[in-house]
Amino acid sequence: MALSHAAEVVVVIIKSMFGILRPVGDFLERRLSRKTSGRALIPEIDGLRSIAIVSVVLFHAAGNFRFYALGGQKSYPGAAANALDAFLQTGEYGVPLFFAISGFILGLPFASRYLVGGNPVNLGKYLWRRVTRLEPPYFFALGVLFAINVVENQGFENFPNLLASMFYVHNFAYGEPSAILVVAWSLEVEVQFYLCMPVLALLFAIRPAFLRRLLIGAMIVGFSVLFGEEKPIAGRMLWNQAPFFLVGLLLADFYLSGWLQKPHAETLRGRLAPKNLAWDAAAVVSLSMVFGVHLLGWAPVIATPLLILAGYVAVFRGGLVRALFRWKPVVILGGMCYTIYLWHFLFIAGFRVPYFRLVQPDAGVVDLVTYLFATGAFSIGLSAVLFALVERPTMDPKWLQKTLEALKRIAGGDRPKGA
Repeated sequence: MALSHAAEVVVVIIKSMFGILRPVGDFLERRLSRKTSGRALIPEIDGLRSIAIVSVVLFHAAGNFRFYALGGQKSYPGAAANALDAFLQTGEYGVPLFFAISGFILGLPFASRYLVGGNPVNLGKYLWRRVTRLEPPYFFALGVLFAINVVENQGFENFPNLLASMFYVHNFAYGEPSAILVVAWSLEVEVQFYLCMPVLALLFAIRPAFLRRLLIGAMIVGFSVLFGEEKPIAGRMLWNQAPFFLVGLLLADFYLSGWLQKPHAETLRGRLAPKNLAWDAAAVVSLSMVFGVHLLGWAPVIATPLLILAGYVAVFRGGLVRALFRWKPVVILGGMCYTIYLWHFLFIAGFRVPYFRLVQPDAGVVDLVTYLFATGAFSIGLSAVLFALVERPTMDPKWLQKTLEALKRIAGGDRPKGA
């Protein structure tokens, strides 16, 4: 009897906690949910982005901790810390995960024209949308980081690097990542893909479907063999990363065929069905091995794009895994990935200084894990603020027009309606 009463008390407490936290969750959802430009949100895609961004953040955080905690030593004193660190070093493969998602998202409107009779893509609007959507957060980050660079170096010698980064040609001009924003190397590859996408879209015109998919698959393997790099950052040109973008195009093909668009209600009803559980297992194994083949040295250049393809397909076809990637907190986290990606390197570096002074961590697994959680929470928390203030407003396709109209009203002394 007493046990039953205690259980009821626990239930009441839990319900009360959820009741208190629900308004907070609703507020965060209103402020942090990603806006889409006319297309329906595909929650699984933002959910998958969360894997990519978390792995990249942990990769850089672990590298930061290793550099300062080991003090020049090559390895940790304990086997557990070394094993964890070795796995975290594979987090750089979060970048190829991003490239495959970009291929999918950018490929969908072009594929729609050829595969389901959609409207032709207006190339002018397509390119203008890329500029108005991506440039404001990027230029803001470059401006802040360049100002810090000027103060640290007491001069403007890196101004040419800033210009090269602004025009996405730093990889071409200097043959190395940006001296202002080191992670911008991947954004330059993305821009190369944006420019080539209208030509790559002709792949969707190939008939029949099996021949088209066979050709894209052959291109994935061919580019991997000829131009693939084991370390993603070593492949700073489109031809190096083409396999991952082509994976995205193949996924767009599958998606528009209806094969990946299983109704969510069906997933919920049968999420424990053997077939769905088999897809869940395939998703977990494939996505884990994206990092595992790099750790084990199992031909990562060739295997990685194929594992990403298998993992993404399995997520869409699965039950529990698909539900996880549709879960609102995971979707929101993935939706903020661009801002997190732009700023996390700076936030990790800034967090490390006071943390090491206050905590003085040892080079052990407990201290490593504690630091990862602390710096990860700090970086994502600050990035969420910047996302709400800088990036999210520019997700409105008409943000520039609305801003100009507001400035005209202010300059003309007009008061907003209802004021």
